[in-house]
Parts: sequence; C-alpha cells; structure tokens
Amino acid sequence: MSKLAYMPHQIEKSDAASKVLRTKGICLLAGLPRTGKTATAIRVAENSKLNRILVVTKKSAIPGWHSEIKRISNTSKEYTITNYEQVKKLSQDFDMAIIDESHTIGRPGKPTQRLKDLRAKVYNLPILLLTGTPASESHLAYYYQFCLSPLSPFKNYKNFYAFFRTWGVPNPIYVNGRSVETYKQAKPNLIDYVQPWIVTLDQNEAGIKHQAQDRVHTVQLNQSTLDMIHDIKKNKVVTINGEVYGFDSDIAERVAVHQVETGALKLYDDYIQLDNTEVVDYLKATFGDTPDVGFMCHFKATREKLKAHFKYAKFYSSNAHAEGVNLSSLKHFVIVNSDYSGAKFIQRRERATNIKRKTPVVVHHITTNGGISKAVYDTLSNKKDFTLALYRGTTIDRTNITATNN
Repeated sequence: MSKLAYMPHQIEKSDAASKVLRTKGICLLAGLPRTGKTATAIRVAENSKLNRILVVTKKSAIPGWHSEIKRISNTSKEYTITNYEQVKKLSQDFDMAIIDESHTIGRPGKPTQRLKDLRAKVYNLPILLLTGTPASESHLAYYYQFCLSPLSPFKNYKNFYAFFRTWGVPNPIYVNGRSVETYKQAKPNLIDYVQPWIVTLDQNEAGIKHQAQDRVHTVQLNQSTLDMIHDIKKNKVVTINGEVYGFDSDIAERVAVHQVETGALKLYDDYIQLDNTEVVDYLKATFGDTPDVGFMCHFKATREKLKAHFKYAKFYSSNAHAEGVNLSSLKHFVIVNSDYSGAKFIQRRERATNIKRKTPVVVHHITTNGGISKAVYDTLSNKKDFTLALYRGTTIDRTNITATNN
C-alpha cells in the first residue's frame, strides 16, 4: 500500500492503534480536531486482515467517510457506512467496527437505547473507537464506550453502577430532600488505568503550527439591558411592549438571559428583536462587516438580530457547524454565544484551524458584564482543559486576552 495517502503522524498512530487492536480487541483513538483521525482509522482497517468493515458515525459525517475511503483505499475491503440511528436495521455480519464520535455513547448512568442497539451489533468484533473528546464532562464516560466489547478494561463490572462503586467519587445533589447521585466525578487514577487501550493524536504531532487561541471580549451593557436581566433573574419575568412574559424554570430563565444579552429573545414561537444593540455595535466596531467575518451563534434569535445589522458577514450555528466545516479562510471567527457542551466547545473552536494555515488562529468569544455568557465561557473552558488531560505531554496554545468596549 502506498504511504502517499497518509501523513507521517497518521502512519505512526495507525500502527500503534493496530497493535492495541490486535492485543486487546478494542482501542480508543483519541485525536484532537483537524489531526486526520478519519484517515488514520481507515489505515488501521486497510492494514488488517479483516474485510467487512462497519463504520458508524453521525449522519452528517457519512459523505466525508465515503470521500476519504475513495481517496485512500486500494484494497478489496467492503465498507458499510451508516449512522447510529440505522444500526439496528443492519442485517449483514461484519469483521470489524469503527465507531466514530464514540463520546456520544459515553453518557454516565443508565445505558441508552443507542448504546444497546450498537452493542448488539458489534459486541464480538474488533472495535476501533474514534473521537476527539472521549470524556469532556467526566472520565466515567469511558465505561460505556469500552463496554461495546467483551474485552473491555471494565469487563469485570456487570454494569455502570458496579463500575462506579470502584472508580467513581460520590457527588450527590439534593432534590426535594432526596439525595440524587450526579455521576460526574471519577477517581484520578482511572485515566492511568485505561491508558493502555488508548492511542492519542494531538495537533503538535500532526504538524499544526498555528493552534487555536481564545480571545475573550467583554461588552458593557446599558443600564436598561441590565435592568431587564435583573428582572428575569429575580422575578422570572420580562416586560416587552407592556406585556409580561414569565419563565417557568431556572433553565428557561438562563436561556432568556443569554439571549437578552445580544438583543433578541425567542418567546414561544416568536423571535423578538429587543431595543438593545450593545453587542451588535461592538461587533461592528471591532470586526466590521465583510465576507471574511464569521459569527457563530447558538440561538436563532441572535442570528436573526445580527442579520438585520450585517449585510456581508457570514453566520453559523454553534451546533450544526461545530463539526465538518472548514472556516480557516475567515479573517475573524467570532463565537457570539454557545450551549453548555464541552465536546462541542472543543470542536467549534477548531473550525478555523488548518494544517496549511500560516497565520495565528484567534477564536473570539463574546461575553458581557451583566449576563451569564462569561460564566458559560468559563465553564466550557474548564471542560476543555479537563479533556486535554488525556493528551499527556501535549498542549494547545491558549491565551485569554480580555477586550472591552469601555
């Protein structure tokens, strides 16, 4: 097989993953975004003696897998590529399984139906797990990813709860006077225990010279906006055009505050443009309005607000465009607001990273002085640092440079 289809780091890491797969039956290939995990995984399959390869991934990633296999494969191996939701409909047998984005089955607690369907199909196969964020919330997430195989490092635990009694750290919360375990904390030596089943691939090894750096901007909100946010936090209501709207939960309250910061709000089925434009004004003054400026927003209300004020800038969803898009051509990549997913946070901030890039990658994050956006960023940033603990001896450049509109 020609090595021209692969970068040197992909050859090295696929050889390492192949060895783990042969000796242990299951391997987790943890590769940071933009490092070429897909090609590395394909090389593992291509160099094996196994012919019928099942690839399970997200629906949006299926075309990319077909493209890479067409580019790389020069064998007679038979690849079946499907998404998680279709696994239970498969009738044929396979010799090997590649489980892409395996972190999606790693949620602690009760097993999901997705996990049960997948396990029923691949349980006795050699399994290559593939993800950039294997445990963005808790190292307890390793249990369900590895439990797809009878050769799991946790095979002696009959279920997650038995595993938790050995490897978990109790961290309950109290709901209506009743103790409820959160299943978030693991013993520190868990990552050392699973390390022999894991091969890591970081951006330094991939030759990515310009790695993502965060720049946090703090926009100063006007008093009228701060008053509206205060009303939502204290009374769980907001008054718009003389009409009072209520929020029936803490989550609804936080979502409302997060949207109000940027000057728009979804109420029931309506997207309401508020009068405040502090964030809009800051974005215009700081980044301008050109086709090489990209704004990524979690809330549709925010995107609609910005679209009313920007004619040439590009807009992206913090979920739909967190993976599978290349934004490295942008001069300014700005995350205006986002959700709470640690995995998505890592993925979206790498959209502007590219191995061929010759200039620094700065990811701009917009926060304010009076909402919850700064707390959201801090939480997600901590989750990123937690995830990177897996990539021992590696670092990602990160600088927090605070800019304000004072």
